[in-house]
Amino acid sequence: MNTTIQLYGKPVRVALSAAAERALEKRAAPLFAEVQLIFGCMVAKRVWFRDEANPDAVPVAPMLNMWFRPARYARACSFDEIDGGAEASDYPMVGDRRRFVPDVVSIDYRAGKWVGNFTYSMDLYRAQNAALEQSR
Repeated sequence: MNTTIQLYGKPVRVALSAAAERALEKRAAPLFAEVQLIFGCMVAKRVWFRDEANPDAVPVAPMLNMWFRPARYARACSFDEIDGGAEASDYPMVGDRRRFVPDVVSIDYRAGKWVGNFTYSMDLYRAQNAALEQSR
């Protein structure tokens, strides 16, 4: 299933695998996906899955909600620590968050676990830069 949602006013395509759709249909309560762009001693991308509701979440499917969060890990500067459960805090965005929202989020369900990833489209980047060059 492919659908498009809006996060911070930006369209985001969400691609669910067939396995993810089947797993969502079996759930008794909604799943919440946090799309996290991590800033700090490195820039990293993660999609975390939770059972707890978030007021910023946007419905994707009947049993799936999603939100975007720029984050930082004050004490964690390794993937092992971040993936091991280190606590994130909000990253203070100076500019518009919309610029950092991904273009595509992919969600799968493999070996009993939720797996997610997100990407930014170079086509969109090139189109935006071309428009800026033309306006100069």
